[in-house]
Amino acid sequence: MLGTVRRVSTAEAVAQHLIEQIRVGTFGPGDALPSERELQDKLGVGRLSLREGLARLSALGIIQVDHGKGATVQQAVSSSALGQVLLPLFPERDSKVLEDLLRTRSLIDGELACQAALKRTDKDLAALEELLDSPGQAMEDDAALAELDFSFHREIARIGDNAFLSAMVDALAGPIRSFLTCYVKVHGDRESVIERHRPILNAVRDGNADQARQAACAHLQACKSSVDMVVKSLRN
Repeated sequence: MLGTVRRVSTAEAVAQHLIEQIRVGTFGPGDALPSERELQDKLGVGRLSLREGLARLSALGIIQVDHGKGATVQQAVSSSALGQVLLPLFPERDSKVLEDLLRTRSLIDGELACQAALKRTDKDLAALEELLDSPGQAMEDDAALAELDFSFHREIARIGDNAFLSAMVDALAGPIRSFLTCYVKVHGDRESVIERHRPILNAVRDGNADQARQAACAHLQACKSSVDMVVKSLRN
């Protein structure tokens, strides 16, 4: 039995058409889309429907619209747009979803650490070492310590150099930062929070990809023991 065909608005049809054109390569990263007048004539749609369709693509982070200059295809994945898509999960409100977040981080961070071990330069190692050896204000302030923690993993992501995985790290930045801020509060031992990153750094320095992945996964596994306390703190 055939199912029903979902009707779509003209604006949605415009958006889907342009998405398909981008998918097949008619328009690539950084390319300018045709002018509004050209698109109206080609697609046979009105100005308002066209602009609404373009606005939808802009909200998704697929294109950038500059008034007076037209629309261009984004050259990189919009992590902020991805973050908005993930927003309904509200991981801080549910222990199970927060554990899912940590499992996801373990998969992402583990692979990025593996790649970082293979690609790191002396300059990269110096940046990682500085974060752990010179924590500065992080030893006195919860928010600063949480930011240092996130910065270490973001630096690993930069070194690992995988566009998709790095975009996911950025997309998850909001809930990750919320978790880390509460984690450092409930954990208490600031020195330990910092030193737990040391095995990752050592494995990356040694160029040991497997050990780097294991160290990153073990690091996130240790965080899981604090999930219930973090959720309670976030709800208060």
